Amino acid sequence: MVSQSERNRVVLGITGSIAAYKSAEYARLLVSRGFEVRVVMTESAQEFISPTTFQAITGKPVVTTFWEEANPAVIGHIEIADWADVVVVAPATADFLAKVRMGAAETPLLALILATKAPIVIAPAMNTNMLEHARTQENLKVIAESGVTIVEPEEGALACGWKGSGRMASPWEIFHHTVRAIGDGDYVNKRVLVVTGPTREPIDPVRFLSNRSSGKMGMAMATEAFRRGAEVAVIHGPIRALLPAKISRQEVFTAQQMYDAVVEKVFGEGSEAFDYIVMAAAVADFRPKQPSELKIKRSEQPKSLALVENPDILAELGKRRGEETRPVLVGFAVETGEIEALLEAAGDKLRRKKADIIVGNFAEDAFDLDTNRVWIIDRHGKREEVATTFKTRVANKILDAMKKQ
Repeated sequence: MVSQSERNRVVLGITGSIAAYKSAEYARLLVSRGFEVRVVMTESAQEFISPTTFQAITGKPVVTTFWEEANPAVIGHIEIADWADVVVVAPATADFLAKVRMGAAETPLLALILATKAPIVIAPAMNTNMLEHARTQENLKVIAESGVTIVEPEEGALACGWKGSGRMASPWEIFHHTVRAIGDGDYVNKRVLVVTGPTREPIDPVRFLSNRSSGKMGMAMATEAFRRGAEVAVIHGPIRALLPAKISRQEVFTAQQMYDAVVEKVFGEGSEAFDYIVMAAAVADFRPKQPSELKIKRSEQPKSLALVENPDILAELGKRRGEETRPVLVGFAVETGEIEALLEAAGDKLRRKKADIIVGNFAEDAFDLDTNRVWIIDRHGKREEVATTFKTRVANKILDAMKKQ
C-alpha cells in the first residue's frame, strides 16, 4: 500500500466561478504542505483569476487549452492524468458537474477526468437554487456513486447576494478530503470516538476550575483517523474544534457532562458501535462540592473550597466492556517529574482502568503546543517512545499501535 508521503502530486482543476480566488489559497496550502501541484483551468475560470497567479504559486505552467502543448511529444491531458495522485476540482460549477456526469471531454479538465485513474475530489460552488435543483442533485448523486468524493458546499453569503448553501468549502476542508482520498485507507469501515479538551468545574457563575489542555492532541487523533478512512465522532470540552465537517462533534463543559455524553454514546439507547475509543480529554479529577449560585464577592472569600471526586470515564468504559476486546480503549497519562515516574504511572493506569493503551506524556511537552513527546504502552507489555514531533505524527504512531490491539 502506498503511503501518503509517497503520494503527493495534486492536479487542481478550476472552473468558472467567483470562488476561484479560494483556489489560490488552496494551492498555496498544498504547496506549503509539500505537495507538487499542477493546475488545469477552463476558459471561463480565466475570467475570474489569471493563470499567472497559479504559475507563481506552484512554480509550474498552467494548462488552459488542448492546442498549446508545452511538449509536443506528449498529449498534455493524458500525461497530467497519469501524473496525478489525486485530482481536485475546486470550484466546480453546475455546468461542469453536468458534463462530468455525461462523460464530456471538450476541455482539458473534462478530458483528464475521464483519463485519470487517480482518486477525484470535487468541491461544488454555485447559487443556492442551482445547487438545490433536481438535476444538479441527481448529477451529484450519480457522480458520488461512481466513487468521486464530493466536498459539501457551505452555507453563508454568496457572491450573487443570496444567503444559503452553495459557497465552496474552505481550503482546509478541501485539504482534509484530499489527504483522505490518498491516505492509507487502513481505517476504512472503522468507527472511532475521540474525547478531548479540558473540562470546566464551576465555582460560581463567573469562576471555574480547569486546566491548560488545548485539545490539540485529540483533534490530531480525530483528523488523522479521518484521513486514514475512519468514521469519526468527537466529544470535546470548551475548545475551538477545528475538524473536518464530516466528523460529528458534541461540546460539553463539565466532567459529569462529558461522562454522561460518552456513556450515552457508547452504551445508551441507540448507541453506536465503536471499534476504538480515545480518551484524550484532560478531565478534572475534582469539582467544587457546592458551587455558589451567585458570584462570590472578594469580601466573602471562603477560607476553603470543598471538593468532590468526578466520575472516571476511562475506568467506567473498561468496567462496562468487561472481557470483550472491543472497543479498543486508549487513555492518556499526563505527569510532571521524571520519566520513571511517568512510566510507572502510565503502567498503573493501564492495569487499573483495564485499558489497551496508555499514552504517557509530560505537561510541559504537551499543553498548548503543536508538538508532543510521548511513550505508548500497551497491554501486551510493548513500550514505544515517540520523540518530540508534530501532534499529527504522534497521532499516527498511536493509530498504528491501536491497529495491533
